[in-house]
Amino acid sequence: MKHSSIVLAVVLAQGLALAQGPASGKKAAAPAQTKPAASVPEAAPAEKKSAAPTRPPPPDINRLPFTPDTIRQVMQYHAQDIQECYEEVLALKGSTVEEGRILTTFTISPDGFVRDAKVAKAGTTLKNERLNQCVVNVLTGINFPPPPDKRAYPIEYPFNLKAIK
Repeated sequence: MKHSSIVLAVVLAQGLALAQGPASGKKAAAPAQTKPAASVPEAAPAEKKSAAPTRPPPPDINRLPFTPDTIRQVMQYHAQDIQECYEEVLALKGSTVEEGRILTTFTISPDGFVRDAKVAKAGTTLKNERLNQCVVNVLTGINFPPPPDKRAYPIEYPFNLKAIK
């Protein structure tokens, strides 16, 4: 839990720094405020255009209960990372990977961390070791709300992958 708290603190600190950026500039250079303010609105629409494909923040696991819906919510958020693994393998010259399914298995530990992440051979149609390793790396970086009963929970989760055009 300390790890997720540290990451959350870093993310919150970064967000706070971004939010305070213009305000702290206001105190440091009050007379020059007019010129930067004029350039900020011009930059904001450009940021919004480039921000459209940006990702929303991850689910706040510190505020969510441990439920099947929460597990699905967290996994759906990280499905983009799994898709990126797939797209990277597709982009490799000579790649023979096609559309298909990856069935993953892992355990949510009593502290909410992912343990023993694997790509199951049975139920997986995409057979590519590089893709499998990338998927396992993504899974091991996921955190869930800790189970209230302090038990470990084995999970099977499928990903149906196809190229995004």
